[in-house]
Amino acid sequence: WEWVNGRLEVGGPEPRSKMAEYIDDSDEEESGFSESEVNSSVPELAGDGDGWVINTESLAELQLDAGKANAIQITWNMYIENSGSKEAAGEALYSALFDSAPSLQSLFVTPRAVQANRFMQGISTFVANAHGGANLKAAVETLGFGHLNIEVTVPRVIIFRDAIIELLETEAGSVWSTEAKDAWGVMLSYIGGALMFIKANYAERIKTLEASWHEANNRDEDNGISAAERKKKEKEERKQRAIERERKKQEALEQGIDLETLSEASGDSGNSGESGQSGFSGQSGEQHGQIAQQESQGACRSCFRKFFSCSCCGGSSGNGLTDGAKTGQASQSAKRSKSNKEGKNGGAAVPKTFEEMFQWNAAVMGLGNREWMNQILENFGSMVTHISDSKRIQQETSLLAIKMGKIKDQGTINLAEFKSCMLAALRQQLPKSWDTAHEVAWNWLWDNIEKQLNKLMGQPLEWESQLVQFMEMLSEDQLYTFRKDLYDRFFTAAPAGQDFFKQSNTRLHFIAEQVTRMTLDLYKDPWRMIDEISALGLRHVGFGIPTELFSPFVTATVEVLSRYASEFPGALEAFRWSLGTIAQMLVQTITEGSTIVMQAINVNSASQVQKALSCAARGERFKWVLIVQVGTQSISPLLWAIESSNLQAAKAMLEDLLTIRADRERYYYGVDALFKRHGDIVQSLSNDAPALLKTFLDGLVWRSRTTKDGMRRVNYYVKNLILNADGAFPDGLGNLVEVGDPQLISHSVVNLCSDILWGGIAMKEFILSKIWFIFSLFMLIMSQTVLTEFSDSLAVRCITLTFRCGVYLLTMLRLIGRHVRDSFRACRAGETFRLFGCIPFPSYLSETYPLASFLLMLFLVCMCTHEPFFYCAGEENWPIETCAEHVDTGFRYSIFAMCAVALHWGLMTDLAVFSTGLSAFVLVCVHVGSEIGRFMFSLLFLLLTFASAISVLEHDYEDMTDVTQTLVALSSITLRLYEDDYRDFQHDPILLTAVFSFVTASAILLLNLLIAQLNCSYVYIYANMVGYARLKRCSVVVETLQRTRADNWTNFVATLGLDKPLEFGEGDVGMAGGISKEEAADMHVVTKDRIMRFGGACTPDLQWPEDINDKLEDDEENLVNLEKLMKSALAKLHDKKSDKKKKTGSSSAGLSGAGTGLSSSGGGSGVSGSESGSDGGF
Repeated sequence: WEWVNGRLEVGGPEPRSKMAEYIDDSDEEESGFSESEVNSSVPELAGDGDGWVINTESLAELQLDAGKANAIQITWNMYIENSGSKEAAGEALYSALFDSAPSLQSLFVTPRAVQANRFMQGISTFVANAHGGANLKAAVETLGFGHLNIEVTVPRVIIFRDAIIELLETEAGSVWSTEAKDAWGVMLSYIGGALMFIKANYAERIKTLEASWHEANNRDEDNGISAAERKKKEKEERKQRAIERERKKQEALEQGIDLETLSEASGDSGNSGESGQSGFSGQSGEQHGQIAQQESQGACRSCFRKFFSCSCCGGSSGNGLTDGAKTGQASQSAKRSKSNKEGKNGGAAVPKTFEEMFQWNAAVMGLGNREWMNQILENFGSMVTHISDSKRIQQETSLLAIKMGKIKDQGTINLAEFKSCMLAALRQQLPKSWDTAHEVAWNWLWDNIEKQLNKLMGQPLEWESQLVQFMEMLSEDQLYTFRKDLYDRFFTAAPAGQDFFKQSNTRLHFIAEQVTRMTLDLYKDPWRMIDEISALGLRHVGFGIPTELFSPFVTATVEVLSRYASEFPGALEAFRWSLGTIAQMLVQTITEGSTIVMQAINVNSASQVQKALSCAARGERFKWVLIVQVGTQSISPLLWAIESSNLQAAKAMLEDLLTIRADRERYYYGVDALFKRHGDIVQSLSNDAPALLKTFLDGLVWRSRTTKDGMRRVNYYVKNLILNADGAFPDGLGNLVEVGDPQLISHSVVNLCSDILWGGIAMKEFILSKIWFIFSLFMLIMSQTVLTEFSDSLAVRCITLTFRCGVYLLTMLRLIGRHVRDSFRACRAGETFRLFGCIPFPSYLSETYPLASFLLMLFLVCMCTHEPFFYCAGEENWPIETCAEHVDTGFRYSIFAMCAVALHWGLMTDLAVFSTGLSAFVLVCVHVGSEIGRFMFSLLFLLLTFASAISVLEHDYEDMTDVTQTLVALSSITLRLYEDDYRDFQHDPILLTAVFSFVTASAILLLNLLIAQLNCSYVYIYANMVGYARLKRCSVVVETLQRTRADNWTNFVATLGLDKPLEFGEGDVGMAGGISKEEAADMHVVTKDRIMRFGGACTPDLQWPEDINDKLEDDEENLVNLEKLMKSALAKLHDKKSDKKKKTGSSSAGLSGAGTGLSSSGGGSGVSGSESGSDGGF
């Protein structure tokens, strides 16, 4: 990214082309063309005919004037707008190209939706870069390197060009003009000629690099793992090797070996012509390849003879060694001998990949302690893989230059040392296929990487110090003004950006502040920032941010900051370079991550998700839903759809994952892939999309369509709900319990899991955990109610004292320890609430059972402090309960004991979980208790009201003389316990009226209202009471299994047979990971088999055949498509009427001279025009 004429451009302002930067002077003989030919200009465009010439002889920058560039962008934007969406525009473009040439339809091997998306991205990139020649050239080069395997010819270019122009002419409407047509023809002809030029000059070299790199890194044991897993494994291996290097370094230092001196003596041979490995730049590829082989044969044959049969092991130089180097080589030989001995004993592994071989060669050459070489090695694979993308190479070298600048005590960096180890490793990895073509290609690659690095070496450190000094100088007011003006400038340059920055000003200022921070942090900690930027780019993929907005945003940021940096040009350049690099990384991440699945998620369309997934190979279909990998970062489309509330798309992906598909050889079922990628998928659905939990649970069940003896076979694939990747009990069932939905918890899958866990292990563990509580209740009852009747016996009193001490020791101390622990955890986690707004309490006490347990603990403590046996300890006949010291505390003790016994019995209701029916009844009582509570509150209000009123009245009835007596009398009347008769106060009509009014309000109104409410509540609760009972049991199961010993859990899991494949029918063996049951045939109606079976070829690389049902769109989708079609038809009709009016008012000569009419004789694009016109050439 370069700053050119006030615009951010890729490639810089220098006239030297990007392709020329990839060509060294020494390569002119091999490539067949000189630098002057590369930089030669396209012939001057002298009208339509000359401008549409397809130039295949050179590759230069195409310079379009502002009018033509604007015409291209306007027509393209209008085409997308008239199409309704980018997806629809891509489909139309695909159809136009596909139908334009039946002979080329064999080239369309990529799925239609994927290829349409690529067409749109490619042409959109060209349109966005139509103004800048360097940008357009870089985009064309990238496209050309990606089409090296396709035979591009002039006739094919013409077919594609004409099809695109014809489509735009039809769909662009009134904005289409002769200038726009000419501009599109020039640009598309330029692109076609560039593709042919690149293939003719670079195809073999690029193919050689790609094929040899793949061969050098191919490991048999890694063929079955994905690219993401391989990268992760290689990263772990690099980490282990780094630890091993540090260990060996410490051992060498302890032995008194100077590693730096040893390395410099044995391997530093960086001057051209003095080292056999680093002096290649002045020789041809074939010459320095032969010299390298001759020198390496004598230098390293002895150290690799036991490991390799190859004669060219790529060792150190044999010509230019000084005495010190010879001494170092002798020492290194001794160390290699020791390594060989260790290798015989199994202490060293034979290198299998390029990276391992490189490390081996670096150690042999004495360069193992070069940290900068390890940094290049980490980025080298990415640079080789993306050699066809010049912008990506520039990005990788920029980041590499920052990393190398941050290495401490690195000394002088000699890039030729890396080249020596690199070529040696490649020769050893490719002993049979290595030839002169490989030598030339790899030297060409490294020489160009080295050029890019040399341009930047040392500059990031200088830029960092200048930028830090400049940022520290800016005041808060200046930074605030900078952030404010930044958005004003950006919205002026790109008005479309306002649609993506709808947040408040504080949020916008925060974003601008983070952008400023990132530019500086990229210099300070490039390793961390690379990961953060990649993650940020993937989030922008989910947000659907257009990449076209990054360039004007960077431009606006740099322009605004330049107002404050007039005296700090170095700091401004540092900021511009860093921000440009970040923008380039974000654009690259968004481009690679913008899959058709992510685009379907952004519009929240289930049909588009299904259409996108239909393009995936059957073996890769799950990955399209679960992972989008860009560099070291990844994003899950499914999880993003859930978190962004695009539930229609999420439901479609979830259903697709949990659909069982089969061919003749294997079954495809994504449940294991889903849990492997997202072990917490149940938690994600519970928190962000509870509505999808039923869809998820339904996907775990297969029911046979056929029945036998009135029973139906059912397979429940519940392995991942019972067992996680570590072999422990997962959190999935607990997450379902937290949702608290009785209907969801009654799902057959959850029922099966809870019943298996309860009957297999949880019930036993639960009983064992409650034995102490049952025994504690027994001791409490015996010591408080039964044995006190026989207190005259000394033995009975001793037993009573023993039981009470047992209650205090076994129950009270246990409860104290538990509540102290739980309270400490809650307070430390901040999970508290304030009672009466001031007293903090742990949040777990807001639940009924923990609160009752806490109150029981308090009453037991009070009982212990008032225990009569303790008060009477000094008496002669001890143990006794009655003594003078206990007279004042005896009554309080009895109250505490009464409450403790009641609470203890109340807590025993937890044992109702053994019976679902009994548990349901208890839960019904609890739920209707709230209605009774409201009734009691209303009754108390009436009692206080009438008691206060009647006590004020002057009367001679003795039972209602004051408030207390009146309250008791009215309560007795309400409960039908009043002994007197109404006739006793007939002589006082006012009193009688008050009493009758109270009876009417309480007995008639409130009691009947209570009955009605209880009926309604019971009807509602009855429908879900079994679900609530199962919810209670599931919560007990989850709590119990959290305390279960690991060996008991392992033994239980072994009895389930989850690794045994389940049958779908006689002889039809399916997938493992489930439990098979039988249910009554009338429980569920199954009219269609859930397994989608397909015939034909069984290769995992093939797509699934289209299902007829998948083609049916919902009514809403049909209405949307119909609306788009009507709008397009009306727009075309309006354009035709406008053209007709214009033609009516114009002369007949205008019709024949325009060159674009339907009957024009000279129009190159006329439908019935003569083909002799020279402007189109076709």
